[in-house]
Amino acid sequence: SPFEKIHIPPTCDDSGLSTGAAQYLYYNVLGKKRSKGSRSKKFSTPYLGIKYQSVEIINRLKKEKQNLVFEVLANSEKFAAIDLHKNKIVAWFESRSEVGPRALGHRSLFANPKFRDNWEKMNELKNREKWRPFAPAVLEEDIGKYFTGIPTESPFMLFTAQVKTKELPAITHVDNTARVQTVTEETGGRFNILKYFKHLSGISVLLNTSFNGPREPIIERPEEAIQFLLSHNLDVLYIDKVRVS
Repeated sequence: SPFEKIHIPPTCDDSGLSTGAAQYLYYNVLGKKRSKGSRSKKFSTPYLGIKYQSVEIINRLKKEKQNLVFEVLANSEKFAAIDLHKNKIVAWFESRSEVGPRALGHRSLFANPKFRDNWEKMNELKNREKWRPFAPAVLEEDIGKYFTGIPTESPFMLFTAQVKTKELPAITHVDNTARVQTVTEETGGRFNILKYFKHLSGISVLLNTSFNGPREPIIERPEEAIQFLLSHNLDVLYIDKVRVS
């Protein structure tokens, strides 16, 4: 197209209609002045859910009667990267949940994309059809190393790219495409996970999919995340700074 830059908001589904209606009223009916948004503000717009306090999470884990092992970590991102490098499937629950039809790193399931079996394992975990593909999350600075045919910014996973490498079979669809999310500091802890994972594995890409079971909405509350761990074949759960297994 003739456009060099394009911005699509994260809620480009039915959930965005209310936001769009409110913005139309605010600017076009009430005549309010438009404010210039910053990069940080633009990239943080999906994370509009409820903020849960650490003490709530710890208390909920202490009340759980089943055999859970948990520890509070000063650097949970580093430990998550180590788990992923060991080829564990990791559930990541961080701060406010994302709005829109896809996981953007605050309620996500992660896996190592270098192992093709993780495609099948993740579909089994989510009880989905085996052919369904998964999306990659990549450090924005490295997008050109792995993908082509999309803008250099894709923070809301809305563009489909061609995969340039054979190193990432778990996120490469049969037509050699992938729906990419670029990750920057504004997206939260996953930025650091990818940095650590790159140091350990040599790649800065993760398989990323929504943290939910079959026919269920994306996980919102800590107790839902814990119940998912107890009822699914999941290796490890991170709830903010707490590692649970």
